[in-house]
Amino acid sequence: MTRLIAIDMDGTLLSRDHTIRIRNKEAILQAKANGIEVIIATGRNFPEAYQIVTEQRLNPPFICLNGAEVRDESGKIISATYLMEDDLKQMLPILQAAGLEYELFIDQYIYTRDLERQIDMFLLIAGAEKGTPAADKIRSEVLKRAEQGFIRTVPSYDEVFQKHHSEISKVLAASFHDEKLRKAKEKLQEFPGLAVSSSGPGNIEINHVNAQKGVALEQYAKSKGISMEDVMVIGDNYNDISMMKRAGRAVAMGNAVDEIKAYCSHVTATNEEDGVALAIEAVL
Repeated sequence: MTRLIAIDMDGTLLSRDHTIRIRNKEAILQAKANGIEVIIATGRNFPEAYQIVTEQRLNPPFICLNGAEVRDESGKIISATYLMEDDLKQMLPILQAAGLEYELFIDQYIYTRDLERQIDMFLLIAGAEKGTPAADKIRSEVLKRAEQGFIRTVPSYDEVFQKHHSEISKVLAASFHDEKLRKAKEKLQEFPGLAVSSSGPGNIEINHVNAQKGVALEQYAKSKGISMEDVMVIGDNYNDISMMKRAGRAVAMGNAVDEIKAYCSHVTATNEEDGVALAIEAVL
């Protein structure tokens, strides 16, 4: 019996234009009305996730930054896991040597040296091309968060490291060159203290090894007295695999690649075809 549902955001709950389709919203509300807990599990930081989800009055708890943060329905932090300083000192030169631009996720803020690259990264994840309505909306979202101060452009990370070296939750590296990403990822995976994944094409997400969606979800379920056999997860990308391996019912989106689908017992429709709603309706 399903008692807890964990849902990824980009490529899963969200359409390409970063909106939640009506049927998906209604299915989540119906699950909650039937006593099933629903938690959002995303690579996004809290402000990015919170604004979109709460606009629909869904009010779930959140697993953010791939598991580096777990927050309750009010946004209060339940747990936080940061990258180790020694790992940062070894991994950042690898990214730099590969010619990869990267961003730092600290508390509710994203630090970047290139705001346009951040916009390009979101466009890649969403599968939106420049000039389309979806691309215009995504650009507007990023610029708005920059105006609000949640995305901070800095000329250098030196001062950021001096102030926050022990508070970095995630590093995200992006590139249009797949070979650069592949080589950097292979080197980073040699570090036992790191979890290296991806939320979409063109990026690498780096967290502490204990800051994974699956680890955070298992701990959250345990705190609620829920067995992982009674958990359903819905996702589409590599940073969802740790959840898919642990859950009693793992559902891949129709837009997921075959490698992701291989980890799952079920495949639903795409994020443009109410795939989340169909997966939830199947267990109600």
